[in-house]
Amino acid sequence: MRMNVRKEEYEHIELFGKPALFTSARIQTDSVPDGWYCYDLRGSDDDPGEPVTIEPYVVINHAGCVLTHEKINIPGEGFLRLGNSLDFLDEHLTFQAFCEEHDISYPADNQTFKPRPASESEAGLFYAMTPKKDAELGCIGHVRMDFGHGGKEFWHTWHPRGDESLNSPEFKQELGEVVDALRKTVLKDFSALSSYCYNHGGEIRGGGRQNYGYVVDTDRYRKRTRDCSSASRGWGCPARL
Repeated sequence: MRMNVRKEEYEHIELFGKPALFTSARIQTDSVPDGWYCYDLRGSDDDPGEPVTIEPYVVINHAGCVLTHEKINIPGEGFLRLGNSLDFLDEHLTFQAFCEEHDISYPADNQTFKPRPASESEAGLFYAMTPKKDAELGCIGHVRMDFGHGGKEFWHTWHPRGDESLNSPEFKQELGEVVDALRKTVLKDFSALSSYCYNHGGEIRGGGRQNYGYVVDTDRYRKRTRDCSSASRGWGCPARL
């Protein structure tokens, strides 16, 4: 499970002469604020818990993550040896406390639309229903989103499901704003979507593969998003009142 930047307690460190934060857990990259940087540390084969290099992403021998306000230039080979450049300062801090101690402005949480895992009672709403049931639930339509070849593209198709008068300019604008916001994080590409599902729960029943469901609530509408399958690289989004 990955940790949200703002909810973790870290070890205060000095990295290449600059203050930084360390955690043995993995950090949710989508929770890292603009202007901050998250890197992985790799341990040696003899002692996986002893960091020897800093890298953009580590799978094997993951020794922790560092969060820093200073960008670290990783050489072309994809890693930077730490040597004696990592010092633990025997202090534990939250992200906010670190900012206060080093006179850094604590970044506002500007994530406007936050997906939450769907509850068990909401799971059935991710699948197509009868017109009568759609009307009862205030369904406006479904959006199918696909990451295309290689998981880096982005295609979407709108499928009306209810009273077309509800598909108003205001609704279309808000749906577009939600998708645009999520395109920076959860829907950035297929890899980002897969990572999000792996680290945020949201498992729902139904379909031939494991599906994941999330809900985005706004002031007027509720958008439900479903990871359809790893094969189709797509999300379905039933939008309801």
